[in-house]
Amino acid sequence: MAVYILILTGGLTFARGGAEHGQATLIGLAIISALPIVGIFWTIFRLLVEIDDEYQRLLFAKQTLLATGITLTIVTVWQFLNVYDVLTTGPQWMGVIWLAMLGIAAPIVRWKA
Repeated sequence: MAVYILILTGGLTFARGGAEHGQATLIGLAIISALPIVGIFWTIFRLLVEIDDEYQRLLFAKQTLLATGITLTIVTVWQFLNVYDVLTTGPQWMGVIWLAMLGIAAPIVRWKA
């Protein structure tokens, strides 16, 4: 996450530094900024595959499904608010929302497990 913060702040500082940048440069910065988050998703997938204990794997699968369901609910409501002109923009940080929901889902899944 420290690498992500460094890449994100460095990329945003460079992109908004006052100079004009080409579209290809901005696309490259966006992709480079997204790679650490994509790496976290891959790590979570690998963790799900590597968990030896079947019960712990089940709990983690439930946690990921709950986080995905909560995230999809938030994004769906948010987008319909956008469709009906209640809000002007939709969620732009869905990956971060999902990671936050993964943390919230953990104690819920394990509460009466």
